[in-house]
Amino acid sequence: MCERHCPSGDGNSALAATGNGRPICVLLVEADSQVASDVVRDFGRDGIAVAPACTLAEAKIILRQGATQVDVAILASRLPDGRGESLLPEIEACPRQPAVIITSSSALELEAEAFEYRPVIIPKPASTASLLRVVRRVAAGYARPMIRRFVRRFGLSRRETEALALLAQGLSAREIGHRLACSEKTIYFHLANISKKTNCHDYREVVGRLFAFACQSLGRTPPEHAAFVDARPSGGA
Repeated sequence: MCERHCPSGDGNSALAATGNGRPICVLLVEADSQVASDVVRDFGRDGIAVAPACTLAEAKIILRQGATQVDVAILASRLPDGRGESLLPEIEACPRQPAVIITSSSALELEAEAFEYRPVIIPKPASTASLLRVVRRVAAGYARPMIRRFVRRFGLSRRETEALALLAQGLSAREIGHRLACSEKTIYFHLANISKKTNCHDYREVVGRLFAFACQSLGRTPPEHAAFVDARPSGGA
């Protein structure tokens, strides 16, 4: 969806890209046509694709049709058909959640529930240059900085870090070995070292500790196992 809506830039600037090399794509939900035009123009010069929407309804269409391509959503707090933060549940439901920036004349006008999503709040009016700096920073995502903090805390090696990142994505030891061009036995060796350094019994506990560390980093309390059990539908396995 973004490719159809977004400019590709003037071709003379360095391409702003995500970690996998794909150009950054921004969903801009802004009712002010002049502001939107400035962002599309200036971001395009920097190689960042922008999908503009002036209403919540238009933004929802873009999210539903191109959710896997949106890296950052910039939401104006006031729109013709509602408030920008009302899109937050829709954004959270995306298979690949984009980072969120909310532009607002006052943080006090935002609903308290909006802050549960930990968006970046930028005072309005904001220059396109300041928006661009924030977009570049948040487009990298929250997972990589969090894993880097985890790695530093427990002193993991580069290879252990690579194995942990793939393990956290749900890959098996065999799949990780294929990705890292080494044997399954070597991967188990790395996972055993990670378990030892993080004081875990095995690599499954490491994933749980990483999840708890992530929750703590984001200001959330990790759910207890009992909470999952109690939340199961009646009659479930």
